[in-house]
Amino acid sequence: MKREIWRTKAGLIFAAAGNAIGLGNLLRFPSKVALYGGGAFMIPYFVALFLIGIPLMLIEWVIGRYAGAKGHGSMTGIIGSFFNHSYGSRVLGSIGVSIPILIVCYYIYIESWTLGFAFFSLFGQMPQPVVSEDPKTAMAPFVDFFKGYTAPSAWAVFFLVITLLINWIILQRGIAKGIELTAKYGLPLLMMMGVFLGFVSLSMNGWRGLDGLLFIYTPDFSRLTDPQVWLEASGQIFFTLSLGMGAIATYASYVKKNEDVVKAGLYTAGLNEFVEVVIGASIAIPAAFAVFGALAVPELAKEGTFRLGFMTMPAILMSLPMGSLLSTVWFFLLFIAALTSSLALIQPLVALLEDEMRWSHAKAVNVSMLLVSFGAFLSAFVPGFIDDVDFWAGTLMLLFFGLLEIIIFVWIFGVHNFHRELNTNSFLKIPKGLVYFYAVVSPVFLVILLYFWGVVQLPKVLSQMEPNIVISRAFVIFMILLIAFFSVESRRRYLAGPHM
Repeated sequence: MKREIWRTKAGLIFAAAGNAIGLGNLLRFPSKVALYGGGAFMIPYFVALFLIGIPLMLIEWVIGRYAGAKGHGSMTGIIGSFFNHSYGSRVLGSIGVSIPILIVCYYIYIESWTLGFAFFSLFGQMPQPVVSEDPKTAMAPFVDFFKGYTAPSAWAVFFLVITLLINWIILQRGIAKGIELTAKYGLPLLMMMGVFLGFVSLSMNGWRGLDGLLFIYTPDFSRLTDPQVWLEASGQIFFTLSLGMGAIATYASYVKKNEDVVKAGLYTAGLNEFVEVVIGASIAIPAAFAVFGALAVPELAKEGTFRLGFMTMPAILMSLPMGSLLSTVWFFLLFIAALTSSLALIQPLVALLEDEMRWSHAKAVNVSMLLVSFGAFLSAFVPGFIDDVDFWAGTLMLLFFGLLEIIIFVWIFGVHNFHRELNTNSFLKIPKGLVYFYAVVSPVFLVILLYFWGVVQLPKVLSQMEPNIVISRAFVIFMILLIAFFSVESRRRYLAGPHM
């Protein structure tokens, strides 16, 4: 069976950008900037962008196109193709399928909150705001509402099912009629809503929101000596660009053989950075600054992205004229951002089952969504599940697999071969010296990050062994072993011939 391809260049770029653009751009980024030194945070952020973000983005685009021409769209097949499809190489590649599917298991539950909150906002079922300059007093009704909703309530379960069905239906429609069409209409709508809400936030209280924007970008250079700031900034780059998880490579595997992947990769990174650095920074924190003042912003940022997005923002927006409508726009904006990312996170497993196991597209999607649904319900009902799985899959495994990608796709593949593939049909001819530079510097940077995560964070995480944590770790191990099994079994089926 012939593999699908993206139908249009615009659809390809929007789908790839939608892969990267998600809740991290609109919630996680402004919180991290406000919490870790304001403008000083942007120094390690851009260092990480140029030392690991852009290189890994281009690596995944180049390798995705290269392997896609050979019929491989998952890291199982991609890495396997570099080692004559040995069992060990396919198991190693299975890590790049395990990471996105583990992440989406909790991500899709959070995505369902945005849909539920958009529904409640639209129909006037959100709490009534308390007018107060004290953020705790103003947010109290929304804190109670959020806790009650995510307990989980019957409504939370209902909207989780609806969100799973939406992802299921779109994925069943395939690459062109499903994912591409969703991104083609969703991304422009997201940007328009983001610009609109940015204008609303910045113009609050006589444009006091502009002071909030200046506040988060005012550098505190004393924070630059704190390793945690560098870890957080580098982690944000991985998270925001969807790197180290094989999702970009999977999307790149569906391009035409003559596609300019350098241009596609730079467009993807550029659109993502626009949404993050311009739109993401202009909404939540400036709005909080305009309403609650400068002293409240760091405290709100410490509370995390959930409080900022699901409690602070509705408390602010609902206090404005046409507040229900503004709150609806905010949560629907988050839903579109999350939806385009969740589709991309599920697709690597679909590609593994379809390309390597030789299953039909419908069967591959059905099995993938059943596994995601299982993880999503665990996220809803097991306390601490989200944070624990996020550490293992959304942090540690990302850094490890990003390092692995550079070693295999640049050094083992060969700098000369990679450079040739990189410049094939490219509008921008990248010198080989630059490839050598990144091939040395980027792995060193990643090793340093892995060392600090191992020293600073890993002992704390390993010391936690409550019953709920045991469940989450058992699930992580189960998914890794299951996908490794698929990867081993797929070797025989892939070599055997046509789809079943």
